[in-house]
Amino acid sequence: MSKIAVEKIASDASVAIASYDKAKWSLGSLIRQMSGVNPEQNYIGPNPVALARPMEESTAIPLLYPHAITFSSTIDWVFAPENSAAASATRRIVAYEYNKLTSQYNYKGFITMTLQTATAHTIRGFRMGRYTHSSGTVAVSGTAVTGTSTLFSSDRIAVGARIGFGTTDPTQVTTWYVISAIGSDTGITLSTSAGTIAGGTSYVIEELRPMLATTNATLANGGLFVAKGVNFNDFTPAGTTIAASASTVDNLKLVYWLADAATVTNTVAAGLMLDTQASATQHDAYILNGTTSLIVYKYNLRALDTIAAGKMTLTGSNIVITGTQAVTGTTSQANNGRIATTSHGAGSGVKSMYFVTTTRIYRAAISNITAGNITWQSDNRTEVPPGSVNTFAASSLLASIEYMDSIDRFIIPTTNATAVRSYITRYPTTSGDPFDYAWGVDMKQLDQSSASNDSIPVPVNTLSLGFSCWSENGITHMIRYGGTLATNNHLYAVPFGAHWDFAASSLQRAITPEFLTPNCSSFVRMYVQELETIGINALDVAPEPFRVYYRTSGISDNSGAWTLLNQRGDLSGVGSATSIQFMFEFQTIGIGLCIPARIFSVAVVYEDLSTLSNYQPSATLSSASSKRFAWRFSTAFGSTVPALRVRLYDAETGGLLVDDNTASPTGTFERSTDTGSTWSAWTSADKANENTYIRYTPASLADNIKVRALLTLN
Repeated sequence: MSKIAVEKIASDASVAIASYDKAKWSLGSLIRQMSGVNPEQNYIGPNPVALARPMEESTAIPLLYPHAITFSSTIDWVFAPENSAAASATRRIVAYEYNKLTSQYNYKGFITMTLQTATAHTIRGFRMGRYTHSSGTVAVSGTAVTGTSTLFSSDRIAVGARIGFGTTDPTQVTTWYVISAIGSDTGITLSTSAGTIAGGTSYVIEELRPMLATTNATLANGGLFVAKGVNFNDFTPAGTTIAASASTVDNLKLVYWLADAATVTNTVAAGLMLDTQASATQHDAYILNGTTSLIVYKYNLRALDTIAAGKMTLTGSNIVITGTQAVTGTTSQANNGRIATTSHGAGSGVKSMYFVTTTRIYRAAISNITAGNITWQSDNRTEVPPGSVNTFAASSLLASIEYMDSIDRFIIPTTNATAVRSYITRYPTTSGDPFDYAWGVDMKQLDQSSASNDSIPVPVNTLSLGFSCWSENGITHMIRYGGTLATNNHLYAVPFGAHWDFAASSLQRAITPEFLTPNCSSFVRMYVQELETIGINALDVAPEPFRVYYRTSGISDNSGAWTLLNQRGDLSGVGSATSIQFMFEFQTIGIGLCIPARIFSVAVVYEDLSTLSNYQPSATLSSASSKRFAWRFSTAFGSTVPALRVRLYDAETGGLLVDDNTASPTGTFERSTDTGSTWSAWTSADKANENTYIRYTPASLADNIKVRALLTLN
């Protein structure tokens, strides 16, 4: 038996795991096949960490509170407002494109929102709304667009939105036009000519509406502010200013103040949450108000109420205000709160808002947010770090909460990460249950562009600052909370959704092509070539680990069950098979640096149906007359010799004559350590010296037969 190795490399053909192909790598949506000029750039693994440096862009703007929106299968838009130490009446919003295939950020630019009342606003919450409209069809003549069965006015589209023709899919639009006026449900005007387009043409209108919840030095000047009529092309390196509305007309390209009353009472905003849009005229936003006793304000963002000097005072069902209910701990005002319908915990299947105080997670069913309700909170859970407070001290610094729907878990950053960690967790079943994972390290590395090229950016390096986060499509976009310098204000993308504990349901796996192993007598081992460290010399760091599984059946149709392989890659206990396949799961959440592993190649070693590679046939010590077959012990096993198997075949017909083994022999197995001068019964002792031999004599064997003797593992 000889050892044979078969290898698959990371640059071999691949498909999405949903289109499984046994001849190719099959990869989850967060598992990438990367390529580059250097050999180390050709690997398979979770999305590598992306890094943007807002303070090193053409206009340096410190950021916080990211919000990502899916634009296409390859591109997400990531928006974040300005984090300035000085409270101001203007706030800039920055946009990046995040490429999910290359894991890179592309800086687009910024807009400037001008808020009503030129007094000092502080941002407490940020969200970006994206709205599309495509009802009916249109005809175009120059700048005039005439609709059939369209709802331009009824859908409350704002001037400044962009329109594309010939499709209802924004990703298929090649040329966008800006809407400069909306005259009716069937008539709009463009800022530039689109030529002549025949009637019956499909179209899509896309509009962005950035939203800020603020507090103000003059309390009644805070609240909710929405910029209408923004489109993605407004985000430029030079910036586009969106003026504060002083108009009585709605849906202009202006910033509007959505007020809960003539004199605003939402004065201590703690965060801003968006529900799913219900219709063109109903989209609810929720703002927590207070620190130790809370009120919830529910606003209809698509309301059409009376406007005076750009201030729309909401009435009736467009504004709902709960009663006051106390909380334990102090409510963070750092973009606090998220609406989610989880598949676990007390709120399983129930649309709820989740928020944090410094010491607890709170849940409130959305159905409880009714006018005057003083018992709107549903339940809460205390902070208990993984392993209990005897393993990690509770921080009492919970800052905000984000929901990862791809893995049904919450991200909970802390406000100051000098000596505490942030969390990723389920909503605990009962109060007192520990959170699932801790992450974040205070390693003081500076990831600015002038840092040494030998270093690798570390996404969970806190620099004694917390993070604000948004999760989209399994990628978590994170900005250090409170950072305003080139040394600490960075935007990272981390594939938390690819973590191995959720791979069975999320399918964030890498499945190798099938390894053909013809004439396999037994498997020996699998080997993985991986990137052991990232960075150079004193600045290199180790990526996170991965797990490997194998299967020898159900490969053709992806139906076979997987078995976890031990960390040695030992396959000696796996039965012979004509093929084998491996599957990788990766750790991306943990107490380490959260830098994913990179796989270059995979190989499997097996023994084929020839003499076991540890032994060499010995013609000298074999005897045709005595019907004995001998082998020299040429390579030590390094441990106890496993059970051996001898098969004697008719060399002419191929028929099996004898099949015997050392575990339950019918013939005689013997061992010699002096080149055959003396023989003793076979034992499982390893090779003793270069003169160690074994031989086998069958209990019976017919005369005058040409025999092929095969020694293998049992």
